[in-house]
Amino acid sequence: MKLIYIYDALCGWCYGFTPVIEALQQHLGPDTEVEVLSGGMLRSANHRPASAMYNYIKEAHKQVETTSGVQFGQAFLEEYLRTDDIMDSEKPSIALTVFKEYLPQKALAFAHDMQIALNYEGKSLNEDATYRTLIAKYQLPVDAFLEKMKDDAVKYDTIQEFNQVEQWGITGFPAAIFDDGKEYFLIAKGYTPLEILIEVIDKIKQSS
Repeated sequence: MKLIYIYDALCGWCYGFTPVIEALQQHLGPDTEVEVLSGGMLRSANHRPASAMYNYIKEAHKQVETTSGVQFGQAFLEEYLRTDDIMDSEKPSIALTVFKEYLPQKALAFAHDMQIALNYEGKSLNEDATYRTLIAKYQLPVDAFLEKMKDDAVKYDTIQEFNQVEQWGITGFPAAIFDDGKEYFLIAKGYTPLEILIEVIDKIKQSS
């Protein structure tokens, strides 16, 4: 059995939902593989400077906090969102692709680390310095990791991941799919509480 979590590093609701997926992983135990896929929410024509998102996020983040219990940091809300750093999903998605080559079983933790770096610490996910800190935490070879992130083959694999998500018809994030070994079930389209996910998965297991 497999749980597929589709997220985007720049998605505020995903920041709120990742801890739910982490709790669900704990609940399901080692028999259920967890795979994390990047959705590619802001890229090419859609990417924009952080400052263009300020007015929207300064209100929208409150609902995410109330619903999920996560906290957005002042460094993100009042400093990062006043910069013209381009919010583009491609680089953090490429970072996840590389990370999965090294430690696929810890991809969820790394995805969450990137979210915290942005949404709480106000760090740019375009800067190599941000990744240096995150990569070092996992005792991975930092320079080799950053070099891999520039590889065209890795970029290609990342874009293929975006395309796979699109082919499934998933255009909003977060989302989660449960694979019982026979078919795929969309169990979350947007933020979904843990107890509902557990209930849905239990029903799938009973009927399979």
